Order: sequence, then C-alpha cells, then structure tokens
Amino acid sequence: MNKKADPVTWNPLCAKCRRPCRQPSGTLLVDCPRFLPYPFKIKEQRFSQMDLFE
Repeated sequence: MNKKADPVTWNPLCAKCRRPCRQPSGTLLVDCPRFLPYPFKIKEQRFSQMDLFE
C-alpha cells in the first residue's frame, strides 16, 4: 500500500530560514543560533548555487 505523506508545516521561524534543519510547527522555538534569513521575500527557493555553473 502506498501511503501519501502528510505535508509537514514548518515552524514559522524555520519557514523563513534558508537552512535545511527545519522543525515541525508543534515545536516551540524562541530563537535559533543558526537562523539565516533570505535576503528578500520569496515563497520558495527555485534554484541552487550549482545551477549558476551548469
């Protein structure tokens, strides 16, 4: 049987961060020492650094 994975909603602080270490929305985060914000507002990153060199 194929079970569809439920879409995970990320913590609001993690959703604004570029790093892949995300926590689910049920986790209470007050501050993150690894927080790296996007330089501008985008919904989803569409490319990676390697796309520039291909």
